[in-house]
Amino acid sequence: MSYGVLARAKAIGSPVHLATFLKSLLQIWRPPSTKSGTPGPLKLAVAVSGGSDSMTLATFCSQIAQSRNQNGLSDQIRLQAFIVDHGARIESTQEAEQVKLWLHKHLGMSDTKILPIKWPHGVTPSELSNFETEARSLRYKALGKACYEANIPSLLVGHHEADERETLIMRLIEGYRGEGLRGISSVADIPHCQAIYGAYGSGGRNYNVAGEDLATAEISQTSHKLMPLLQDYRKPGFEYGGVKLYRPLLGYNKRTLQATLEAAGVPWVNDPTNIDPTLSIRNTIRHLLQRGLLPKALDSGLEPESSTLRIVARNIDRKYRRRNHRAAELFQACSVISFNAKSGCLHVRIPISSREAAPNIQDKLEGRRTAEVEHVGARLVQHLLNIVTPHDHIPLQSLEFATQAMFLGFEDPHVPNRQNVRKDQSSVFTVGGVLCQRARSPIDTLQVSNSPAEPVLDPEYTWRLTRQPYPMSLPEAECVVLRPPLHVTNPGRKFNYLETPWQLWDGRYWIQVLNLGYPGFKIRPLRRERLVRLRETLKEQKQDQILKALKVALRSHAPGNLRYTIPAIVDANDEVVILPSLGLKVIGTDHWAWTMQYRIRYKRVVLPNLVKDEVVVALPEREMIAIGGSHGQEKEG
Repeated sequence: MSYGVLARAKAIGSPVHLATFLKSLLQIWRPPSTKSGTPGPLKLAVAVSGGSDSMTLATFCSQIAQSRNQNGLSDQIRLQAFIVDHGARIESTQEAEQVKLWLHKHLGMSDTKILPIKWPHGVTPSELSNFETEARSLRYKALGKACYEANIPSLLVGHHEADERETLIMRLIEGYRGEGLRGISSVADIPHCQAIYGAYGSGGRNYNVAGEDLATAEISQTSHKLMPLLQDYRKPGFEYGGVKLYRPLLGYNKRTLQATLEAAGVPWVNDPTNIDPTLSIRNTIRHLLQRGLLPKALDSGLEPESSTLRIVARNIDRKYRRRNHRAAELFQACSVISFNAKSGCLHVRIPISSREAAPNIQDKLEGRRTAEVEHVGARLVQHLLNIVTPHDHIPLQSLEFATQAMFLGFEDPHVPNRQNVRKDQSSVFTVGGVLCQRARSPIDTLQVSNSPAEPVLDPEYTWRLTRQPYPMSLPEAECVVLRPPLHVTNPGRKFNYLETPWQLWDGRYWIQVLNLGYPGFKIRPLRRERLVRLRETLKEQKQDQILKALKVALRSHAPGNLRYTIPAIVDANDEVVILPSLGLKVIGTDHWAWTMQYRIRYKRVVLPNLVKDEVVVALPEREMIAIGGSHGQEKEG
């Protein structure tokens, strides 16, 4: 390990001025504001490894904090540095402490937290063949959790142009093509945190942050203009928010960053694990780049913008943003007839033609090749499927058939009589964990039947999207209901929701259960066999009111096979005790699990801007108790 004094001696290049960095930052991130538009508390987290890139980032953020009034930023700025201790080497903890000391001594950052990584029992990190991948995953999970606990929605990381070059070459080696070569995104949801509440698409706070919205906006890196198109649906019963990742140093090379640190008198660390070419593919690529051993098209040298690979990446990125913008315009033109979050059922009318959807988009697409048109249509279908799918991501490559079936509305001059193909397309299929059914006319938002005796397919081209039934060959979605920690010193104390974690079930529902110590509870789907046993038990116990409430709830919100995809809390005997999305406890007060409480919210979704709140059925904010004498009353959940 070599420290900054030795490393700085080799720094060449011109230092980056604070004003230049601030301009780069504000192109992708904006300070928060209150509802009145006045500046609010500015909370920023910086991930610091001790390398020249992250130390430069910390230096700039520290300078912003000290001169915030001159830069027009909030005078309530709060800066938090996080250092992740991977524990991969004996000296890693000592190095983390050294970096923390540097931040305090040279930058005045006294509020720095070290996040130690906890590796699975029996795992020796240095012996892992995929150490870099595993370390990255654990690092982001630690950072995401720490940011949410500190109430910080924005995390800055120090990726620079060399990191992007290395990433692009790695993707070429791995066979990526097309959009896979668009480079590193300057704004993104924090990766590897999909199941961590508050870190990814959840835990939204009650603040109005302009920068938050940029994560769901299209950002033009050429014109630096923000084009907000898709926004989280922020209504009761739906999650939103999460930690956003910002990379303001992508336009800077390592030499200028090191020169900046040298000018500021700030040391940095050279980690030997980053330069050993035998440890990882990225290190091998870095080794070849630093020694100029790659073809000139891949090795940009001192002129990164002149690299052929870099130019290709920028062109692909511009095409990606253009296509996304047009798909978002079409998505906003879709009509949501109904969306029931209690069962995850969406009825949506897709515009028959692009001219009907957005009058100006047809002009943009005229004359373009079929691939361009179909890509925009696939992106539109992806937006719609994301509302219902249990998956975090549905690859566009898997949507070719779905796009042809669901949206053939482009008046493409290269495909004559394209509209006539519509009648021959499939009306029922599954993709990305979603069951897609062409609705029948007249539209019945409660039930869709495939019986040939039913009316014809809806001429308005409306689709019913629901969670695909669970295949018997695959394990069902399951969460173990965790118990709150035991307090030996005060065993009689009352527990609260803050002591129980939110858990993501089936990638769709965030559920928090206050379990007062009873073992064996799990969250599973309401499969057919579980519902049959539940009904038989209720009949034997003569729980008529619960049976009636159950029948009404299922018929109203989860008809047909859809009911077998909703969550159910079951006991150790696999017997259903609670249907949280319906707000029903299907047990009597004498049941030993009656004291269990819960809260439930639907995952973060994006709905068309024109959706009316009255067509959205949200999840219950309170439990509806369905037992004799108490049926219909509400209890705080």
